[in-house]
Amino acid sequence: MHFTPWENGEMRTEEEKSNLIGIALILFAVVLLSVMDGAMKHLIESGLSVVQILAVRSWIVVPLLLLWLPWAGGLSALKTSRIGLHLVRVVVGFGAPFFFFNSLKYLPLADATVIFFGSSFIMTALSVPILKEKVGAHRWTAIGIGFIGIAIAANPAGEVFNVGAFYSLGASLSYSLMMLITRLMGRGEGTFKMVFFFHVWIGLASTALVASGLGGVTFHPIDMAVSMDALGGILVVTVLVIGGHVCLMRAFTMAPVGLLAPFEYSAILWSALIGYLVWADVPEMNFWGGALLVVTSGVYLVHRENKLRKRDGAGAGDDVSAGVGPLPAPVPSSVRSEAD
Repeated sequence: MHFTPWENGEMRTEEEKSNLIGIALILFAVVLLSVMDGAMKHLIESGLSVVQILAVRSWIVVPLLLLWLPWAGGLSALKTSRIGLHLVRVVVGFGAPFFFFNSLKYLPLADATVIFFGSSFIMTALSVPILKEKVGAHRWTAIGIGFIGIAIAANPAGEVFNVGAFYSLGASLSYSLMMLITRLMGRGEGTFKMVFFFHVWIGLASTALVASGLGGVTFHPIDMAVSMDALGGILVVTVLVIGGHVCLMRAFTMAPVGLLAPFEYSAILWSALIGYLVWADVPEMNFWGGALLVVTSGVYLVHRENKLRKRDGAGAGDDVSAGVGPLPAPVPSSVRSEAD
């Protein structure tokens, strides 16, 4: 199709406007989700267990999703012929919020965030045996440098192998496996369906863990409830994660993944700022050096995958970096927007 110079310029202007809106949305999503992480850390330190928070939050989210069901396509939006893969996905994915939020008991917010960004490297590495994808020398080098960066950033006192680091790495692994299963399932399974099944499972599993006493609290009828103050905190967390999720999804409809992904790493700055303002945590130089390696390697992975997909004829809208960033839902923003 032929465009006049004026028409072509107008199209570029519209594209630039859309890209700027997408960038603004993802930056706002990162802020919301970073504040949510800080609120979760505060709730956990106040005495609530992770599974208590996840249970209450999920049973707030699920009714909201049911209210949205008519606009998502009705009951047909929940129909699936791949219930087995859905079950594996949600069971594996439960570890993402469970392990990440438990890591906040032991790590500063910024440290946990940087380690969790390792999900992009884990996902690319595991795509070889699970999805039979080919990963060349460029991306293997980026993966290796990324993991070196994580080790450097998470070693402020010479204690890399602490329980908090293991929790955060476990969260990265769980999220990576969940997203690889999502890609294995293909585009036929809608986003609403995956989000709904995930939150139902989180609610059921968390409630069962609280009731059994295996989730960090001793079973007693009062343990199934939370105080009004705590409930208010959980409501705030829920609003933040929903707001972050909506902004994140909208951002990726406004601008290309390759353009937006680097902005997800602003979560590192926000987590460091929140940690300093609330807990007086001051990241040391090794943290910033390691974080720089993580960000550089992660952005290069996105760039390389975009380049390879374009070479192989993938469409502009293909999701070539699912899970990059550490965003939920939530994680790292793309992580936290769902996994939270």
